[in-house]
Amino acid sequence: MCVENACRSQLAESITNAKFGDYLKAFSAGSNPAKEINPKAIKSLERKGIFLKKKKPKHVLAFEGQDFDFCVTMGCGDACPIFLSAETIDWNIPDPKHMNDIEFDQIRDLIEKKISEDLIR
Repeated sequence: MCVENACRSQLAESITNAKFGDYLKAFSAGSNPAKEINPKAIKSLERKGIFLKKKKPKHVLAFEGQDFDFCVTMGCGDACPIFLSAETIDWNIPDPKHMNDIEFDQIRDLIEKKISEDLIR
């Protein structure tokens, strides 16, 4: 989860489902969703061979009442709703939306590292 569901949480969902889909199924959402996914996020994922198909940011309330093994927040400091989950994790990932491509890809790679270290067990 993040605020806009346009960068970090979209990266996390897409990377998880593409690279770790045998172990995890990820869903992402935001407390105040943007109208579209950040084009930099789309391009950054494409550089990893991951292609988004007409996805749109979603509101966290779309998942209200569902159970999850993990609830991961990106460190945005926003008040997120409580989800039933075995474990809540805050990764405190910097928002890359105004970063250049190299810095943006470093955030993408940090998210992938966090997924493999924190969620694959």
